[in-house]
Amino acid sequence: MSPFALTRKLGDEEVARLYEATRSTLTTWLEKLRAEAGDRFPEKVTAFRTDFAVHGRYGKACPSCGDPVQRLVYADNEANYCATCQTGGKLLADRALSRLLKDDWPRTLEELEEAKAARREP
Repeated sequence: MSPFALTRKLGDEEVARLYEATRSTLTTWLEKLRAEAGDRFPEKVTAFRTDFAVHGRYGKACPSCGDPVQRLVYADNEANYCATCQTGGKLLADRALSRLLKDDWPRTLEELEEAKAARREP
């Protein structure tokens, strides 16, 4: 599911799937962090962990499909997502770069790879 899907446009099945995925992920991480900290207060709290699926992993392989994690930058923030797993292969456009590139903005991972390959050719 796209990280920018509007909740008011989700169907009942998508809402249920999102609820279960959220609950499962939070339960897994709560157990993991409790086991890690034990009876101590957690010392190194961070929003970026190497074992996150995509958060903070721009350019690295998605643990589910192996495709590179993409990034969408807005203002001083960024969101990471897997185009294959979350958006059906579609690259999400950011406000600045996609407006600058217009029709040259790659719409899919394949177009992105083709553009990268064309830049490497002499």
